[in-house]
Amino acid sequence: MSDVAAATYVPNLSSSAFSQFKGKTTGIGADGANADTQTFTVSKSGEFNFKINNSYTNVEIRNDRNEVVTTLRSNESTADASARLGPGTYTATFSQANRAAGVRDYSMDVTERQNILVTGAGASLKGTAQPPGNGDTGIQKHTFNVVQGGTFTANLSLPNTRWALMDKDGKVVAASDSGKPDTQETFLQKPTYKLDPGQYTMVVVPPSDLKTPTDFQLSLVPRNPTLTESGTNQESAIQKTLRERQARLQQWASEAKPTTTSTKV
Repeated sequence: MSDVAAATYVPNLSSSAFSQFKGKTTGIGADGANADTQTFTVSKSGEFNFKINNSYTNVEIRNDRNEVVTTLRSNESTADASARLGPGTYTATFSQANRAAGVRDYSMDVTERQNILVTGAGASLKGTAQPPGNGDTGIQKHTFNVVQGGTFTANLSLPNTRWALMDKDGKVVAASDSGKPDTQETFLQKPTYKLDPGQYTMVVVPPSDLKTPTDFQLSLVPRNPTLTESGTNQESAIQKTLRERQARLQQWASEAKPTTTSTKV
């Protein structure tokens, strides 16, 4: 993790899965509002998630040609955006939406947005969950590109973690949690998810009581949905329970907003 607190330090986002920019809006922007700038570099092309953890804060990120590559504008809730960046130097300008406000602290989290290729053999996402802080719940977003559809089970190594997979229209196609250790469910007892070819967004919500950065892995494993422990394709009691739990999680994921808790002015 990179904790960027000094303007003299220029971090390379490609060298860390998580970076955090902190500062104070002690300067004055072009619109007269309190503002501050931070500089960072990217050494290899990639997609990144940017999340401003403060309310009523605007962020504008420009490349070394002074072109705007992404913007964030938070209101009562914090805001996030993603952008694909090529090698180069970038400048992030943080400004207050309320010109009458005085100097304020700000923080912005940057995480690598992984692009996972899913084939008939499955796929695996490796990431690092960050402890909640500064009003941030630690929610992560990643892209899953399914090139070969099929039916899969999911294994998540981080306990008490929720996840949801959404299609390009925002519809939840799979959701679950790791409230119970994986060892309590055999492979044939796990719920299955049918995925058609296309691009999906994976949202991962780590536990709220996480204390330290923790590595995790989420794997999609191909599964024949007709196989059960009894050797039949009839729904067992455990399958019914898992199916009902999956339906509740899908409802939660469709209603939840993948944004963080507001930080009041």
